[in-house]
Amino acid sequence: MGRDSRRPHQERHGNRTGDVGGDRPARGGGGGGVTLIGVGVRAFDRVRKEHALLLTCACVAILFFNLPGQRFAGGLISLGPNNSTQHESEVDSALQDAATSALAGRDGTVIVMDSQTGRVRAIVNSDGACAQALMPGSSIKPFTALAALRAGLIDEDSRTVCPGRFTGLSFSLSCVHADHLPPFSPAQAIAYSCNFYFATLGQRLGRDRLIATLREFDFGQPTGIAAEEVSGIVRPCEMGNVARVRTAEANHASAEADCGAREAIGESDHIQVTPIQLLSAYTALVNGGHLYEPRVASPDNFDSVERARLNIAAQHRAIIIEGMAGAVRYGTARSAKLDALPLTIIGKTGTANPPKGFRTNGWFIGFAGAFQSNRQLDPTDVKLAVLVLLARAHGSQAAEVAKPIFETYANAYQKPDPGSPAGQPRRGGGGQGGPLSQESGSDRTNSRSDQSAIRNSQCTIRVHLVHDNITQELSLEDYVLGVMRAEGTTETEPEALKALAIAIRTYALKNIGRHAKDGYDFCSTTHCQRFVGAPASLRAGRAHPARNEMAAIDAVRATEGQALLDDRGQPIDSYFGASCGGETANIGELWGVTPPAYLRGVRDEYCDAGPHATWIDTIKRGDLLRALKSDSRTDIGNRLEQVLISKRDETGRAEWITLEGENRKTVRGWDFKIIVGRVLGWNVLKSSRFEIARSGSNFIFHGSGFGHGLGLCQEGAHVMAARGAGYQKILEKYFPGTRLRPRSGAVSLARPFKAGNDTNKDDCVASATYEVASLQASLTRRIDWSDDLFPALKGRAKLNRRSAAVVSRARFITISSDHFTVTYPADVDRLDANQVLKTLEVTRNEYLHRASVASISVNVPNLDIRFNESTGDFTARTGQPWWAAAATKGNRIELQPIAILKRRGVLFTTLRHELALVVIDSAGNNRAPRWLEEGFAIYLAGEGKLFSHYQLRGALSNEELEKRLERPGSQQDMRALYAQAYLSVTEMIRNQGEVSVWKKLAGIN
Repeated sequence: MGRDSRRPHQERHGNRTGDVGGDRPARGGGGGGVTLIGVGVRAFDRVRKEHALLLTCACVAILFFNLPGQRFAGGLISLGPNNSTQHESEVDSALQDAATSALAGRDGTVIVMDSQTGRVRAIVNSDGACAQALMPGSSIKPFTALAALRAGLIDEDSRTVCPGRFTGLSFSLSCVHADHLPPFSPAQAIAYSCNFYFATLGQRLGRDRLIATLREFDFGQPTGIAAEEVSGIVRPCEMGNVARVRTAEANHASAEADCGAREAIGESDHIQVTPIQLLSAYTALVNGGHLYEPRVASPDNFDSVERARLNIAAQHRAIIIEGMAGAVRYGTARSAKLDALPLTIIGKTGTANPPKGFRTNGWFIGFAGAFQSNRQLDPTDVKLAVLVLLARAHGSQAAEVAKPIFETYANAYQKPDPGSPAGQPRRGGGGQGGPLSQESGSDRTNSRSDQSAIRNSQCTIRVHLVHDNITQELSLEDYVLGVMRAEGTTETEPEALKALAIAIRTYALKNIGRHAKDGYDFCSTTHCQRFVGAPASLRAGRAHPARNEMAAIDAVRATEGQALLDDRGQPIDSYFGASCGGETANIGELWGVTPPAYLRGVRDEYCDAGPHATWIDTIKRGDLLRALKSDSRTDIGNRLEQVLISKRDETGRAEWITLEGENRKTVRGWDFKIIVGRVLGWNVLKSSRFEIARSGSNFIFHGSGFGHGLGLCQEGAHVMAARGAGYQKILEKYFPGTRLRPRSGAVSLARPFKAGNDTNKDDCVASATYEVASLQASLTRRIDWSDDLFPALKGRAKLNRRSAAVVSRARFITISSDHFTVTYPADVDRLDANQVLKTLEVTRNEYLHRASVASISVNVPNLDIRFNESTGDFTARTGQPWWAAAATKGNRIELQPIAILKRRGVLFTTLRHELALVVIDSAGNNRAPRWLEEGFAIYLAGEGKLFSHYQLRGALSNEELEKRLERPGSQQDMRALYAQAYLSVTEMIRNQGEVSVWKKLAGIN
């Protein structure tokens, strides 16, 4: 790995120092609100003037060759051996004009370079290109990924769940991507530019790995483009910042870890780069490791100078290229719509937050090559490199500036199509030696769907394929067909299929833009409507549609453009489900919202004989109690005595259910069904239309229907169609009072009807068809539900809001006592688990006894204790740094693996400390000062000796201590402050007794 030691002999410009960054400081580097102008470089000015003269000559040549009688018959000059240099000069001129026009006088820099030679083809603001060093922001992340890949910390199969925010010891940074995404691969983390992912990598990389990688790419060294070029800064961590995090290892160098996190995301003044440095390094990263000296020169007899040959593993490069392609297609650069050009474009954005000031700098580094249907660029295929730096901007805005430059490049190498009007260039054509492939633009998979079964469309839908992590743009009717593939391929009745197609289309019209903040309209999961694209063989024309595919196509074509409207002429909420069980649901009683007239429920005599007309589920009391304890709305403690239907709605569904045990709670019937299904499987309790009986320790549920039962009942529609009803009659039956828009009609897309508050909508109403996936199985009496796609409830604690997206391969065991439930991996010694449970119970009794001596009433809730399988699991579930020992949220305590805590000798003191904080919070009603809480917790947990070595030089008053605890300057400072808090508490106990502390907590003077 690393740099080839055989460096070519070359003439270097400027002095190259042995120490990174040299003795010469970077001019203008590190400031906030940077103005990218005005640092004179005399030698570079001379080169720039020569370049301008060459461009002038090129313009004269263009005018000459466009004189009457001198035109070339072929339109664009061919790239044969006699005129390729002249053509390249013309392209240079065009690129210079495009770059100047794209920047439009804004404060920034643009550099355009040949990726295979290092020749600078265009430049705007040459001073800003090499005379100013700035923090790179997120543009550094591909190099962080490379360092982590080389270190073995990640690979193509590793996955990390982002909790939405990274919390360091002195800084906290949120992630800008959507919060419902599945666990990230390395490539996806690059595409979405996940701050949590790369900051935690920086902590794990340590002090030198990232710095070594950056030095290999000559960061911190002049590139040789100009004599007065600044070197930039690349400096390893010396000290960092810290925050309030309870650490699992008392002497862990968390300041250094904090610094490593900042460096890994490009938000450290230890790493500052010039634009030309960054572009040269990126070019080597993607072109196979050729680190060229960038030079402004004409194409005439240009000889490249290879400064170094870097060894980059093919598999590592492939991951980074995939991530940069994803950034353009669906990630941080998607708003620029670079993937609409007839090129293969990859890139990375960066937004740098200067340490001083509040205005960010936006970076974009992009590369173009011939269009490839698989969107892969081999090292030799990378042709053009473009860097854009904008002051007071974000990375996505810099990507938008780059688009017209890539457009100019694409147009320059397109042949005119003789068969097109006025000889217009054809999309995707390429001249001899040019960068573009001969593939037609219709082959592009990320634009409009190619082998479309239904071409005509009045609107465009952008659907995000979650599994493939790409976004497709297709017509409304093709989107309807994709949902039909998922939900209706086993339906045999044409009229029932037509009714389903109209319901799907109406839902799409009503909810278009559901994921607008994510850059698309719908996702492909049950969160929106399940969507399945056409099979590859069908898209490629190698196969004919199967019978069920043709039936779906026929239904969509026959109903094209038709939608259901309410009395105001707006699309309705056209829910549909597998089976209503004899009567469709009233949305008002089901979800507690104001119901429109068409969703108040109707009697359905047609599904009485369907596969889900009746069902029986037997649930053991222990299993049901486990499910109920998973949600605060139904957690009644460790004992379940009775489940009663306290109120039914008019359709026979359980509207309210009362649960009796250690506590008594009442919950909506639908919420009860969802909570049980989430834990025990969606095939358990198929609807909220049931009766409850007891048989020993078992609960017997006799029910009917499958799903929420709103709107169109697919099993009922099947029977109606089989008996001769047309799709209009079917829709009239299930959506009374609505009307069908004719094909030629127009529809106004008003704001969607909101079925309840956001929580209800996300929990239940989020999907028109989230349970309909089982219809295909239901028609053949086979049911196959996928619970990992169900969206996590907003009402659950933020601590584990993403845990539903993690599929753990480990088997966990749960043991319980009267007051604690402990969950741990199956490979943990049961004796250790039992000892944990015993320690918790003994400690709880001890703390409550000590509080009772002071006559303080403490209500400690039952606690769930979870030991994670790995540190990665712990950080993913809690969002805490990897060195944290534990995290407490509400009545749940998450801990590092038992083996790690035991090895560090802090297992039982950590348990005692976390339990002490819960008791203290209860005694003080969360109003006690921080110094008192922390000091008393250390005292109760018996951790005084751990903090005995951390003493402040001078004693602080309690008021000063409280202020300092709000913002400690370092981890050492934090420990010293905790030690001071402990001393203050012990002094109070020595003078006044422990009872005084309990009373002070409770606010009793």
